[in-house]
Amino acid sequence: MTTQVAPDAPQTFYYADGQRIPIAPSQTFIAVRPDRASSMNASADVHQLASNLVENDPTSEVFELPQYNLAIIRVNEGRSASPAFASAHNIASFVTAQPEMTLGPSVYEVANAGTEEGLVLVGEILVKFKPGIAPADRDRLFRDNHITVLQTDYPEPDSYLVGVQNPEDTITIANTLHESQLTEYSQPNFVRLTQRPSSRGLTNGASLMAPPPAKAGNHKNQPKAPGKRSTPAPSADTPTVQATVNDPGFGSQWGLQKIKAPDAWNITMGSPNITIAVIDEGCDLQHEDIEYKLPGYDAVTRSDNPSPRPRDGHGTSCAGIVAAKANNGLGGAGVAPNCKILPIRIAYGNGRGWVTSDAMIADGVRTAVNRGADVLSNSWGGGAPSTAITSAFQYSQTNGRGGKGCAIAIATANSDLNQVAYPANLSPTIPGLLAVGASNEWDQRKSKTSLDGENWWGSNYGPEVDVVAPGVHIYTTDITGAAGYTGTNYIPNFNGTSSATPHVAGLMGLMLSADPNLRSWEVEDIIHLSANELGTAGRDPEYGYGRINCLKALEMMRPIWFELNAQPEFIGSGQECFMRVSFRIFNPSLNTVRLDAVTLTSHTDDWSTEIDRFEYRPNPGNMLDPMTNQDVKFNTLLLKANGSASQGWSYRWSINWSYTFWRPGSARTAMNVQPNQTPMNEANGSKINGQVIRGGQAGAGTANPVNHNHGSVINNQTEVSNSDGLGDTLTIDRQSKTITIVIR
Repeated sequence: MTTQVAPDAPQTFYYADGQRIPIAPSQTFIAVRPDRASSMNASADVHQLASNLVENDPTSEVFELPQYNLAIIRVNEGRSASPAFASAHNIASFVTAQPEMTLGPSVYEVANAGTEEGLVLVGEILVKFKPGIAPADRDRLFRDNHITVLQTDYPEPDSYLVGVQNPEDTITIANTLHESQLTEYSQPNFVRLTQRPSSRGLTNGASLMAPPPAKAGNHKNQPKAPGKRSTPAPSADTPTVQATVNDPGFGSQWGLQKIKAPDAWNITMGSPNITIAVIDEGCDLQHEDIEYKLPGYDAVTRSDNPSPRPRDGHGTSCAGIVAAKANNGLGGAGVAPNCKILPIRIAYGNGRGWVTSDAMIADGVRTAVNRGADVLSNSWGGGAPSTAITSAFQYSQTNGRGGKGCAIAIATANSDLNQVAYPANLSPTIPGLLAVGASNEWDQRKSKTSLDGENWWGSNYGPEVDVVAPGVHIYTTDITGAAGYTGTNYIPNFNGTSSATPHVAGLMGLMLSADPNLRSWEVEDIIHLSANELGTAGRDPEYGYGRINCLKALEMMRPIWFELNAQPEFIGSGQECFMRVSFRIFNPSLNTVRLDAVTLTSHTDDWSTEIDRFEYRPNPGNMLDPMTNQDVKFNTLLLKANGSASQGWSYRWSINWSYTFWRPGSARTAMNVQPNQTPMNEANGSKINGQVIRGGQAGAGTANPVNHNHGSVINNQTEVSNSDGLGDTLTIDRQSKTITIVIR
């Protein structure tokens, strides 16, 4: 339920990101507190109160906030088992009639928001003063507004968490501080009640939005086609060579296939030196299939143990999508299986929704950056902007990765609305931050009418969307044992923009594993430019730039690629063997490249002697513009090879090059790049060793061409037998370090 504001209603607002944010009393959440303190502690009082509320209406949803002596009831409109819980007005009447409870402070919602979120006033304000403000002026402002300092340097340096006497005065006093000209910002520290951006209606509950009951005889995950037409087969891309893994759940991971992660693993499966922070409700630190970088952090209790509460399996499931270990015979594999997870807990759940606060979120993001996160995965979002949270993400860009910036993925939300939720809607203003929507097996934006059959949710969309990624029927990790969603260690059907976001975070981890020097906005641009177009050309509100493609993204990072065609040619009366070669060197990357030199050589069978050589030394080198596939071509070169058609023949080749490349000069200029003043040298070039074709009797050798594409064969030699199968063969595979001898 989203609050609608009448045009003539008095406007309540708070300040965030330099704007006035209109809010209205919530029609979805009601705050309740025990009428008086008992001999028991506050936590027990609140828990007993929550139990009493659920006893009066078993269908009700109650959030416990023991630290504030509060319980929050979510209005169960249209589904309540008791009329007393069917509306906010009825709940208020019910509460005032009970001797053991009373109404608590106001709960607000952002007017006309794109997702459901309650903002509870708990009498706390986050304030940061401008540099140079005298302590006496600060103290006077606090004293005049009857403010108590609760914490200093929290959630960021030189900021304060302060308390006011009456929670109902929180917004007025926060606005007064903001308007005082002494502060950089002042905002309520809202306690946020929000739905997780995963929409699976599981037994233990994974969101506020549950699916309708399945009809008899119909599996609720069965794709549903319009009318009587049969459901078409999911879309598929052209297959390429994939890495193989032995994890039993891998065959169920359609999302990995769709984004070509197994193809990309031939380039890298990630690096343990790259850390991906899962900023969520905690992770199962004992899970058999996840490698962690510890210590993690719990922003709820401000400790180093981010373990989740029972039923809070959301973070563990997201972590598995990012980096579940591969080739260990357990579960499935993550997008970046060799990267490590930094678990950051910013919330706790009631089984369906989340309890968190602006301070917890900002503290969690900043701690992730300070503990070395390279990527921030955020499967959450709400309706209410926050200066403290925005500042934390900005901090990740200026201070993350030594100033190169953390790559950030954030979910767009699950309300199927043309409105990207905060903080994903920060995408246009923070370089390196991607707003992630969800797609299905058919490469559709996940909507309530898409073919996947999950008709109770849809991925939010809008102009801020960057990309989409798989978000339905996702196989991933679960909290070990009975505490999770399924009672096992894995879940077969995790979903939501929650599951799409860690796919993107995993891709970011692969990219930084391949090139740790990428700046965050370069990661963003490469993901944009390598995505598979799904909607209209360019960026569109439904898909952004398209569905992510791990293989294309990693290929795009290489400044130099090559294509080569080689075939034997017999010349002269002695029919001596030569090698006729054509090759092309080109630039598909984000960088400007200068090709400085190329050497092509032929060799004897044992590589002991160079037979012939072609050298290219341009002065100056050839400049190849970014993203154009501009190239340098060498056609029909002739190099001496081994032997003759009558005496037996073979050829080996090796190609070497050196180049210089320039990274783009500033953020978000990838399509119009000018070289920096200082070039970056790529390890003085690359070397590729080529194939051998061996022939025997005259006319017996094959004349078929040998093709190499995109520089994918490195230091690998293979000998191929005659086309007619006559003669002995020796095959050497340096990658697998095997030798095969066939005697005929």
